[in-house]
Amino acid sequence: MNTWIFVPNSLDINAAKYSKDDFYRDLKSGVRLITPSYELHELANNDELLPSQALTTNFNDLHAAPEDTLDLTHTIKMYCAIAKSAFRDACFSASQQPDAATRKDACLQFLDDGRKILERFRGLFNQLNDDNATDRTRQVFSYGDEFLSNVLEKYTYRLRDAIRINHPEEYPSVEANFKEVLLDERSYREQKGYLCVKIDDEKGNEDFVFRASLLKKFSESDLYLNATKRKNTFLVEQILYSLAAGAAMVVATLSSFFFQQRYGNFTLPFLIALVISYMFKDRLKDWLRLIFARRVSSKVFDTRTDFRVKGRYIGWSKDSVDFIDSDKIIPEVIHLRSRNALFAEVSGKDEKVLLYRKKVQLWPSELAKASPYPLRGINDILRYNLTEYTRKMDNPSFPLSGTWEDNEYKPIEGKKVYHITFVIQCVYEGKTEYKRIVVRCDRNGIVNVKVS
Repeated sequence: MNTWIFVPNSLDINAAKYSKDDFYRDLKSGVRLITPSYELHELANNDELLPSQALTTNFNDLHAAPEDTLDLTHTIKMYCAIAKSAFRDACFSASQQPDAATRKDACLQFLDDGRKILERFRGLFNQLNDDNATDRTRQVFSYGDEFLSNVLEKYTYRLRDAIRINHPEEYPSVEANFKEVLLDERSYREQKGYLCVKIDDEKGNEDFVFRASLLKKFSESDLYLNATKRKNTFLVEQILYSLAAGAAMVVATLSSFFFQQRYGNFTLPFLIALVISYMFKDRLKDWLRLIFARRVSSKVFDTRTDFRVKGRYIGWSKDSVDFIDSDKIIPEVIHLRSRNALFAEVSGKDEKVLLYRKKVQLWPSELAKASPYPLRGINDILRYNLTEYTRKMDNPSFPLSGTWEDNEYKPIEGKKVYHITFVIQCVYEGKTEYKRIVVRCDRNGIVNVKVS
């Protein structure tokens, strides 16, 4: 994955003021396994499906070993994570159906399947008794139950709002169904003592949001990777620095031999020449180190991250970042950049361009051995903080001119917005895809984001 970041020159972002360490400080990477994919309908109705079967099997195993909850805990976490992804996909699919009839059927199917999934899970929860359950078992089941309740409520509201806003003429025909599911779930949550969203909460439902975040982390924790990150250029740097020191030493030694033969030993001219040659050697070494670093930095990666699942090594990723010259950008990226003629005349030629490179290698055979669930790869969620870019932006608004309305002068303000363009190139198995993202910012932060 190559990402070109086009930064207006007026923001004063350059190699001297924005180092690699600054970039990695602003970049946050969250890597986890892709959740195994199952459809909501089959998850609700197929008892032989792996997540459902594993849940039932591990629950029945409690009778033999009530204290052994590791496998059951893993199964509950995976079931909840899989169900969440299935709810999300079914919600999106139902809202995107092409006609009114299929949209209504998809909504009703979504609500019915959602209820069945929670009934299956709660049926096992209600079978727990003092003989086959420990406090840990009840706690884990409770966490899973509350998490699934949050998920059902979240995506039911999301689907309801999508139909109500985008297809208001269709909404009355399904309103009662949405209302029934949501009210029943609300009643269940209150009965169990789970936190609920309140319209008049003084803290803005802070407690609910915090607990929902903890439940999400708990349910998806078995999908997190053990990622070990280290510097990737240490050996290369040491070799290059040694070469630079050696080259500088050769020059200094040859200079010493030359002046020694010309002026002899223990003479003042030889002493002066020796001091000057060693001064030159010191500067030459630093100069060569800088040249080598610049030449090699575009060809090697800065950091390497190794991925492991349950101690099994499944792959790695490498990344690096450098400022590059505009003439080194490939034509496809220049085209997507969409520079207009005036922009190119004024600032397009000297805008700063950052190139962030990332390479990922995974071994499918090792990934398949790490879990009985079908794992297709990893999700790498990147978050990039643009605060450094906004630091030197101009005032977000300024007076333009004015207008006379009803014999009264009214001033007009203009908005000062900067465009930061990201062009992303993804290469996988010989296929290349591009994405263009334009982030419009002012000094107060991001105004909006446009993806194409």
